[in-house]
Amino acid sequence: MDAGQWASAIHTGYLTPVKHRLPTVCSALFFALHVTTTQAGAPNESGPLVQISFGILELDSQTASKDGESQGALDIDFSTLPSGGLEAEYAFAKGWVHWGLNPGANVSWKTDDTRLSGRLIDGSGSTVVLEADSSLFLAEIHLGGYVRGRLDDRITTYAAAGPMVMYGSHDLNNESSTYAPPQITPSGTVVFEETDSSDINIGYYLRAGIDFRIQQNQYIGFGVRYMSTELDFNKTVGKLDIKGPLYLLTFTTQL
Repeated sequence: MDAGQWASAIHTGYLTPVKHRLPTVCSALFFALHVTTTQAGAPNESGPLVQISFGILELDSQTASKDGESQGALDIDFSTLPSGGLEAEYAFAKGWVHWGLNPGANVSWKTDDTRLSGRLIDGSGSTVVLEADSSLFLAEIHLGGYVRGRLDDRITTYAAAGPMVMYGSHDLNNESSTYAPPQITPSGTVVFEETDSSDINIGYYLRAGIDFRIQQNQYIGFGVRYMSTELDFNKTVGKLDIKGPLYLLTFTTQL
């Protein structure tokens, strides 16, 4: 086709469809580029949420009963225990409200200031007045369900609950005891056969909190956990109800 034929074709409209398609093609290219860029910058919501927490555990003070030949009551005054934990949230359903599975673990410890005091009756009928400091270590793993919902684009709240398995260790420090009436060689059962004891048992936990987004897929927040179980420190103080609230400062990120 020579120049004259090209000019005739343009004039007669043979190439008009190509001209009309050009804006459409350009629009499609710009749309594809926009979608690709948007997807590349979109947050990754396929991985689990992971939360690191630090806080203070406040166990309920209580009266413990020691079994066996030595019987009586001990007043247990728990001080606050530093605590750290790790939580994960695997979503089964996503939207404005997420829900799914919540595995996690937590440890709490105190090397002193768990005060014991009380009176016990030993096997010979003598009264034993006891004063002692003790340390306590608690570690638990749990697996429950959770629900998390958005209050707005920057704030989310959550709640979770389920069973847990707890290990606890109790050690006596600076034990001091007095027998009444005084005896040169006290007879009967020794109040504490050993200075340390441990146990493991199942229980339950509850947790709730609020998160504030600080940047893409990262949050800081506040939370509270409640846990409850019973541990039998049979070589020291006997059975204890390990229960109370745990107040937390949290950092959460999406993997």
